[in-house]
Amino acid sequence: MGHIHVLPPRVANQIAAGEVVERPASAVKELVENSIDAGASRITIRIEKAGKRLIEVEDDGCGMSVDDAQLSVQRHATSKITDIEDLHRIASHGFRGEALPSIAAVSRFQMHTALAGAREGCEVLVEGGSTARVQPAPPRKGTRIRVRDLFLNTPARLRFMRSDRTEEALIVETVRMLALANPGVAFALYIDGRVRFDLPAQTDAKRVHALLGKGFAENSVHRRVTHEDIVIDGWFGLPTHHHRDASRIYILLNGRVIRDRALIAVMRAAYQDVLFHDRYPVAVVRIEMDPASVDVNVHPAKREVRFRSPGAVRSALVAAVRTAIGHMGRQVSTQTSLQALRSMSAAPRMPAGAPRQAPMRVQGAARMPSAKEQAVQRLLFAAAGVSEPSASEYARPAEDEVYLDLGRPLAQIHRCYLLAQTDDGIVLIDQHAAHERITYERMKRQIARQRISSQQLLAPVRWQPDERMAAWLHEHWPLLERFGFVLHPEDGSERFLITAVPAMLTDEDPERLAEELVEACMLIGPDEARGDSGAGRIVERWLGNHACRSSVKSGRILAPEEQEQLLREMERTPNIGQCNHGRPTYVRLSLNDLDRLFGRRG
Repeated sequence: MGHIHVLPPRVANQIAAGEVVERPASAVKELVENSIDAGASRITIRIEKAGKRLIEVEDDGCGMSVDDAQLSVQRHATSKITDIEDLHRIASHGFRGEALPSIAAVSRFQMHTALAGAREGCEVLVEGGSTARVQPAPPRKGTRIRVRDLFLNTPARLRFMRSDRTEEALIVETVRMLALANPGVAFALYIDGRVRFDLPAQTDAKRVHALLGKGFAENSVHRRVTHEDIVIDGWFGLPTHHHRDASRIYILLNGRVIRDRALIAVMRAAYQDVLFHDRYPVAVVRIEMDPASVDVNVHPAKREVRFRSPGAVRSALVAAVRTAIGHMGRQVSTQTSLQALRSMSAAPRMPAGAPRQAPMRVQGAARMPSAKEQAVQRLLFAAAGVSEPSASEYARPAEDEVYLDLGRPLAQIHRCYLLAQTDDGIVLIDQHAAHERITYERMKRQIARQRISSQQLLAPVRWQPDERMAAWLHEHWPLLERFGFVLHPEDGSERFLITAVPAMLTDEDPERLAEELVEACMLIGPDEARGDSGAGRIVERWLGNHACRSSVKSGRILAPEEQEQLLREMERTPNIGQCNHGRPTYVRLSLNDLDRLFGRRG
């Protein structure tokens, strides 16, 4: 006998089921997507024992005839495609065409369905991949599928299941994403008899807010951007309303839930300028595009897709995120204020007889800095070479952006924070974080206008880069002038003469500045560095940390007029809600917050 043979249908079906039905959440996803494709207006999901005992999905969709119901549990049967060309323009959720037979192959499967208006329905029963039994049943509206004892004939798969709590969480997240993608459909989810969701048909905005919560509703902005016939319609969280991982980035393509690592990376990169380095943004992103421009059939569970023009999709997504950030930059998450209140409320009481701490040092108008200190402070504030930037140098707020009012300064606390009073409360400002963002945004504006001012050095600095860097510089050294950095090769030597540096960075070591700038330019590439987008990336890599070092430091005494100047600059600066490392620059507490803190109201 030969070594190659055709597998029995039952074995082949179980292998196919392993590709499509990885765990209970996979079965839930397939069944709910079929209900959506059937035109359901309400879908009810019931789960018992994390889906291993029972998964029930009931809908009020179009239902099926007896013949269609019998065909639906056969391999390669589908209503979604008729010829090979349909594979290139799939707009429904359903095909790959393996869901029902795959689920029926590894469970006790029961389906009750009927066509609308029919006098009789039918019931289809499949026991672990056996031949389907079809029998008459009462008429009903739509379809109800019950999947009992999932993986009954594949015990190895059961052994690899995680805890019931983990599997339940995956089911909840699966239904959450499907509900986000289909706000016009009512969803109800019951787990072991407990209601987890019961959502009516809603608008997009109400569905997003219902599923992601009040915190996201208060700390996100909605933007819709069209780029090369690709529409990005999304809700983007504030940079200070972030998450520990990428699980709160929801990407929906033509109503289909996808998990695309490349697009998640694009999202994080678009937020890089304003987000804390080890955190992820929170967002719901709908991508609408021609179905013929995307292949949704590259993954058995349809989680991954392939775009015909991935660069266009990435550009559209970046444009949407940047537009959103431009409308949120002066806001700070309300969660920051809540955390501050919790910290204050949890402050330990001082036990009787305990030694008292030294009183808090508050720098107000009583102590004026010396003339030398004031000169140093003004130099730091004039990081771009001017004492007070003109209003035109700041980005204008968008028409729908809330005006930022930081009030009037009252005091400087521990030479680190400013306390200001507004009409309805108080604001605490981190002086270093705030000025870091101000300096950074000023650097970016100068880069964009291609007019970074240079400061001539009193004496040129001789710099000897390594061989790799020197070889690059001999070809591209004039490129550095765009960034306010002037150097040229020294005659008859492998060294370079540094003659000027950016005026805002005169306190930095010229050789270190040169090395970091050249490294950034080499990484981006000389052609990219000449364009605006490439220059912007160099700014993020090179100037971000220098903005930090050049800004007003914690421990620096600020005169009252300088405190006032810092607040006014903050009010005009884009993205001021966070420093360029993603930390919040201010915390706002309303009078109501203060009343609750001191027990004046509940």
